Amino acid sequence: MMVLNPLIRSVLNLVALAWADILIAYAMWMLMIYLTDVWKLAFTYSAGIINVYMGLTGIMPLFMQFIADTVMGNYWMLLFSSLAYCAGMGFLTMSTPPVLSKLTGTCGSYEPECIGDTQHILFYAALALIAVGTAGHVTSLASFLGEQLMDAIENISTRSIISAYIGNIVTFFVSVVAVLGLPYIKPWSLHFGIPTICILVATIIFLSGSRTYAYVGPQGSHLTMVLRVLVAAASKLFRRHPADRYQLHGMSDCPLPRTRFLRCLDKAALVLPDQSLEQQQNNRWRLCTVTEVEATKLIIDLIPMAISFIFLGLLSSLGYTYFIEQAKNMNHKVGSLTIPLTIFFWFYIQAKMYFPALYFGVSGLFCGFNTRTVAPVIGIMVSMVLGALCCVTAAKVESHRLHVVKSHGLLDKPDERIPLSVFWLLPQFILLGAVEGMFEISAAAFFDLYFTPALNRYMLLFGCVVHGLGCIGSILSVYAVGKVSERGGMPSWFQDTLNKSRLDNYYWFLCCLCAINLVMYVVMRFWYAWRSTDAQDQDDSEDSSCCCCCC
Repeated sequence: MMVLNPLIRSVLNLVALAWADILIAYAMWMLMIYLTDVWKLAFTYSAGIINVYMGLTGIMPLFMQFIADTVMGNYWMLLFSSLAYCAGMGFLTMSTPPVLSKLTGTCGSYEPECIGDTQHILFYAALALIAVGTAGHVTSLASFLGEQLMDAIENISTRSIISAYIGNIVTFFVSVVAVLGLPYIKPWSLHFGIPTICILVATIIFLSGSRTYAYVGPQGSHLTMVLRVLVAAASKLFRRHPADRYQLHGMSDCPLPRTRFLRCLDKAALVLPDQSLEQQQNNRWRLCTVTEVEATKLIIDLIPMAISFIFLGLLSSLGYTYFIEQAKNMNHKVGSLTIPLTIFFWFYIQAKMYFPALYFGVSGLFCGFNTRTVAPVIGIMVSMVLGALCCVTAAKVESHRLHVVKSHGLLDKPDERIPLSVFWLLPQFILLGAVEGMFEISAAAFFDLYFTPALNRYMLLFGCVVHGLGCIGSILSVYAVGKVSERGGMPSWFQDTLNKSRLDNYYWFLCCLCAINLVMYVVMRFWYAWRSTDAQDQDDSEDSSCCCCCC
């Protein structure tokens, strides 16, 4: 019997969790259809539930990263989130009508009258727990894997490389099973139950290797640095700025460029004359270095630009809600072959993975040595342009779908199959995947220009928070647009069924928002560039005057 190397075994244990995550992602992608077909909810209400869930999965990783860095460490965070995943998927499976019908006294059919209060409570609790599990895995799975490879990365054996290839092959296999297998599992209790069993088995496998893992305890959070700067600056709010900026603590050792905005934060590095420097250095909440102050300024300065990313969250919510609802009753056949809906999620993932690689490869040919600085900024703009193209494509396709619905007399028959190929929706799914992939990779490369890897991690998670707020904000946008469209005695764009609604008008509205968002981003980029140049010129003139005075 072959005994696996401890490193390989640790990696495979973690890969098992990743495989379970893939199955859960595909299962949860079909949640919109479950709510509209089984619960018989209006499609806007179903979309609202899913958008709250998606928003939580985006908002929570920032706070869970802080907890992992300061209290739990990656191992305990990963264990906690995996247990939450198991409980959440278990509750979701039990919330389907047949599972607890005998205990709750309800019927076992997939009908809304068979869903009682117990099923409702289990369902909403499941969404919260699954959001915790997703956020914990986003926070700690890759980091904990990095901890396992930290000491052995220079001595990877051939067996380790082979294991990596095996992991990639099995990951591909799991994706194929999820695409081709899950849609044909008709009972929803099994549709959610199989991923539940997988995450439970993966968690047991993860626990089985606890003795072989390399553990790294909490190292502290860089968010604490931001809080220390704010507290130290507030404690010296009524102190005067020093006449010479080189009197600030750590000014000569600061590797970051000096900035002139938010000068009130400079007081965090002010050395008080009534105490010795050693005494003040011992209290890090009263005295910070100029490097810490400048890093905090940079984080605060980029928040307005990051808020412009909120629209991308609003846009990405379409892929889990309205796009799926559109596809549900379209023609799924290609010849005699029935195409599962999850194939569109697979195309979405592929576009998300490979379009950014294509962009950065092409940009390297044109930008040359400036690729690292220019490509991320342009990449974010490209993601916004692609977002506008996605909305235009979705609006055109929806207009054509509504035309087919009316011409075949299906306006009052929402459950009838529409004689229009579902592959009309493929371009908008691919464009949406390209939007998300371009934004995530470009934002990561952009933040990498200004921050250390640890701070870069937090900025990316802050981007996830903004993205999550965008998903939740889509509920408000649908409500506001629906109310405004009713003015003048006109019917609302959002009716009780998709066939009676005017989603095409809503997509055109999102296209206009995307154009405005792009203009705001470009204006802010020019303003940042102008301010940086102006500040550099002032610093150069000050240094020149100092030199003249010395002479």
